[in-house]
Amino acid sequence: MRKNKMANKKKHEDHVNMERWLISYADFITLLFILFIILYSFSQIDMKKYKQVAQSLASEFSGGGNSALDGPGGSGSGSGSDSGSQKEDAVSQENQALTSLAREIDIYAKENGISANIEMRSNETGLYISLTGTVLFQDASATLTPEAKEFINTIFYRLKPLPNHILIEGHTDNRPIKSTEFPSNWELSAARSINLVRYLIEGYNFEPQRLSSAAYGQYRPVASNETPEGQSKNRRVEIIILKAAQETAQEH
Repeated sequence: MRKNKMANKKKHEDHVNMERWLISYADFITLLFILFIILYSFSQIDMKKYKQVAQSLASEFSGGGNSALDGPGGSGSGSGSDSGSQKEDAVSQENQALTSLAREIDIYAKENGISANIEMRSNETGLYISLTGTVLFQDASATLTPEAKEFINTIFYRLKPLPNHILIEGHTDNRPIKSTEFPSNWELSAARSINLVRYLIEGYNFEPQRLSSAAYGQYRPVASNETPEGQSKNRRVEIIILKAAQETAQEH
């Protein structure tokens, strides 16, 4: 009788032990099912989130550190994505502001009959406004004309609220100049760019740190100096509104 009881007890224990692996197997299959559902759903939304979740789960299964799904202090807080989105918004707003400025300058030029003396172009550096002929200065002079001040009043009130850095370049044609005031074209081009910078600071309270000037004399022509028309194009002042990305690059 005792032997029968012991045999039954042993048989019962073996039966229980054999079924334990089914519980672990079921748990494992459930976890895998959940894993693939999560990975699939995130891969349909955003590849970056997909990678974050995959890394997080891999870390959890291997007993690693912080999860990519942690809160604000974790590596998956999303701050990188938010920063990228904010940067894109800032670039878009900057481009819209510069496009609006270019449109106003174009309207002003047409209304005042000086379209032939104002050229604009935009690239990754910024917005270039080239003022040729006598729009700002008379020949061999670095004194702003009344018409120049009217033009400046039209465009620079729009520039003042913007944070962009403004570079002003002076250029001349190749006709030699030698006077007490301007011994060479270097001095003439420098005086023109500096006088415009000073006028913006003194007349419009521009922050000096937003402005800089450069002088190139006759050495960066955009047309042939063999004709009066070409000389008129080379005799210019360029106003360059630098984009924020370009400003950051120059600082470094």
